Amino acid sequence: MFKTTKLIWILLVTIFISGCTSNKINPCDSSSKIYKTINTESNQQICFESVDSYDLNYSGKPNIIIYGNLSFPKIKKDKYDAVILSHGSGGVRKYHKAYVELLNKNGYVVFQLDHYKARNIRYDKTFSKVSGITFMNDSYKALKLIKSHPKINKVSYIGWSQGGVGPILSHFKRVTDLIDDGRYIFDSSVAIYPYCGFTFDKDSVLNNPLLMLTGRDDDLTPERACINIYEKFNRDDNNINLISLEGARHGYDNPFLFFGFEFENYPSLHIINDDCTLTVSNRGEIMSLSNQKITGPKESAAKLSECSTNGVYVKYSPHATEITFEEIIKFLKKI
Repeated sequence: MFKTTKLIWILLVTIFISGCTSNKINPCDSSSKIYKTINTESNQQICFESVDSYDLNYSGKPNIIIYGNLSFPKIKKDKYDAVILSHGSGGVRKYHKAYVELLNKNGYVVFQLDHYKARNIRYDKTFSKVSGITFMNDSYKALKLIKSHPKINKVSYIGWSQGGVGPILSHFKRVTDLIDDGRYIFDSSVAIYPYCGFTFDKDSVLNNPLLMLTGRDDDLTPERACINIYEKFNRDDNNINLISLEGARHGYDNPFLFFGFEFENYPSLHIINDDCTLTVSNRGEIMSLSNQKITGPKESAAKLSECSTNGVYVKYSPHATEITFEEIIKFLKKI
């Protein structure tokens, strides 16, 4: 009986880690077309150039060819709004398809990025192989590319978990000014159960609207840090919004987590102090409020260990997922 139970558990974890991920063959090789502009109205794979950097200081950093899947609504229009999707540390997963279909159905062009294929990463259970800003760098290169389309008007940015770092940072002008001198700005951003451990001066100039959707019972990226951002930067214009989803845990929109999973060695990022709260320097470096620099995976892993305790529980919530779908469309339609 014990062996049978153990085998079932191993199979379930295997499904969680690999069975719900997309095909990891990189479509961008030496013979691929590298897009610098786009004008297609058909669904296709797009290879484009990004910068392979852990932070926003690009000095000496190499370029890399990134892959994204571009999809259009079935009903053609004279003008489209678009959404760029940035996955979390688990990579592109099958449940993301529901968001693509939802957005296409509501008339949006979707550019779903894969930050991992070109970097030969399947998933990152260390949460430190790349940073949320690495994802952000790719997303801003994608923004520049998709803005070249003659029929695309406004462009929004949605990210999950580690991929939610970019949507949050994109709300701060002092950050986006470091990217192409601030020439490209998202019209709105959405962060779904994001890592919110960044902050800036209270009087920081803010960009376009930000929506954060957090799980009240999330113990991987606890919502307290997101609430801190909301309370510090929310102003009379309601330019920053937070929806706390009762009973929701990390990964609440992933049906593969229907039965729930406990991961004893995953970090619960609940420690909030000057050593564990990050910011971005004027040179684009990631650093703590106590002036410790995070320059790569080694420093990130050390900081992660310092600022967390082990043990998290993840679980699907159809109710929280339904609310998330509704609130995202409602938010985007206001832009």
